[in-house]
Amino acid sequence: MLNKKSDKKFVYQGKDLESMSFANNYHQWIYDEIKSFTGTKIAEIGSGIGNFTQFLLQDNNAVIHAFEPCRKMHDASMHLNHKSVVSINENFENLTSNHKGQFDSVVFINVLEHIEDDKDALEASMNIIRENGHLIIFVPALMSIYSAFDRFIGHFRRYRKSQLIKLVRDTGFTVNACKYFDSLGVIPWLIFMKLLGGSLNHRSVKIYDSYMVPLVKYLESICSPPVGKNLLIVASKS
Repeated sequence: MLNKKSDKKFVYQGKDLESMSFANNYHQWIYDEIKSFTGTKIAEIGSGIGNFTQFLLQDNNAVIHAFEPCRKMHDASMHLNHKSVVSINENFENLTSNHKGQFDSVVFINVLEHIEDDKDALEASMNIIRENGHLIIFVPALMSIYSAFDRFIGHFRRYRKSQLIKLVRDTGFTVNACKYFDSLGVIPWLIFMKLLGGSLNHRSVKIYDSYMVPLVKYLESICSPPVGKNLLIVASKS
């Protein structure tokens, strides 16, 4: 859980982040989908140890404010001393007055599901995005495959497409696009996570990332799937 109030004692164990550090193709796929919307001044919420930050840095002009409330994750970040990354050990909601209208985009990559009051987080995002800037959210989808592992790593929910669209619109954003992502990942998650009670591990993530992700990425570039393991939404502040 990312607490709304400042709590330097907050600790996120990061088991999913540790495993997903091997998912280079997967993260590249997400970045390829969003890079035309990020702009150059980016607020990355829940940046963890910087697994996704390194992809945002593919834009040499990007300046990233990486907000991470967990001291353990913040201190372990790969980018603490990077010239283009401002690493902040704080909940971003507590600093909105310092960054009002500053950012071209606010990016939540596998983070919003960890926040109990997700609407409050999006309202805070509205305050720090400039006019015509973008809100970018990537979350797990389908409560029907919510598993014990989801609960263990602090997921309050998995999202329905209509639910996510309504949440973003109710906060005052205009939805530009919303689509399911990683359609082939639904069945493995249902079987191994929900039914068999499994968890992510380095080996399984690396195998899926190396062999399945390039195939799924290609297929979904041809036809957007009707369902998927994740959801990606891009919205704008007008």
